[in-house]
Amino acid sequence: MVCLALSFWAKEKSRPEVSEPPGPPTIEGVVGYPREVDALASLTAARKLTRRPALRGIVLDGVQNDNGIINVTEGPGRARFTFQSEAGQGAQPPREPGTLPKRVTCGRQDVVLQRGGLVAEPDQADYPCPPGPVEALPDPECTTRTLWRLARRRHVPTESLAHIEYYRSKAGPAWRFEVLGTPHHFTMYGDCKRELSAADAVGAAP
Repeated sequence: MVCLALSFWAKEKSRPEVSEPPGPPTIEGVVGYPREVDALASLTAARKLTRRPALRGIVLDGVQNDNGIINVTEGPGRARFTFQSEAGQGAQPPREPGTLPKRVTCGRQDVVLQRGGLVAEPDQADYPCPPGPVEALPDPECTTRTLWRLARRRHVPTESLAHIEYYRSKAGPAWRFEVLGTPHHFTMYGDCKRELSAADAVGAAP
């Protein structure tokens, strides 16, 4: 009986952690919802909706000149936060207990802010790892308001809606600001204190 109990315990311990189904949309912790959303200030709320710990990218659409806000009730206003785990950590693809994974994965889960609120998309347990280690982005030092102030200095029309990415570039954490379909674009280092060259700006949010 003891051997059987130990065998059952070992079998259960060898089961990989599996993805949980995402919950319903929420507006808890979403700053300024729904017409004056401060997406970066809502990052803490986004983290609570996933078990993946490493922030890998933020993509914002429809960012307005007025204080860098997003209106999720109309137009392209939307935000996406992407999270991953270290190699072999977190939820893994299902497999038979006691067997090795077919390949090492890092998983991925996107948390999206849109009209209905903040919601986690289904976890992608089989998402491959990036080349090299999973380098989590630090919490943003810059704000969308600061980026828009820099954009105005570059004569970006104030009525424009910006597409902004926070990602890991060749130089490190970086911000890409652009007005899609126009020549208006620039990339700043993570603290927004220096502009990156085209070579240093290489990279994109997952």
